[in-house]
Amino acid sequence: MHLLYDDQCQFCCSIARWAKAQNAAIEVSSVRSAESKELLKSHGINFIDLQTVYFVGDEVHVRSRAAFQLLRHTRIPWRWLSLFRFLPLPLTDFVYNLIAQNRYRWN
Repeated sequence: MHLLYDDQCQFCCSIARWAKAQNAAIEVSSVRSAESKELLKSHGINFIDLQTVYFVGDEVHVRSRAAFQLLRHTRIPWRWLSLFRFLPLPLTDFVYNLIAQNRYRWN
């Protein structure tokens, strides 16, 4: 399992550290790294959006789906938040995009 995040964003770095503390099996890497780019290319993704978090397991999940996949691999009670994955994707991605647009303000 790989969490690929924007290492220029302190909010994202905090989430990555938290994810690693929740589950040591989660590899966290900057989305800008050569290894991350190669990993995404191996899954057919050639364009990397820095506003997007990627969670790579058997397949690549992006935005809110990546967040929910990450939450599925954390400890209770955080894992329970992954139940929101059953909400409509446009709704969860809307919330994700609000967070992504404001993440530098929360540093």
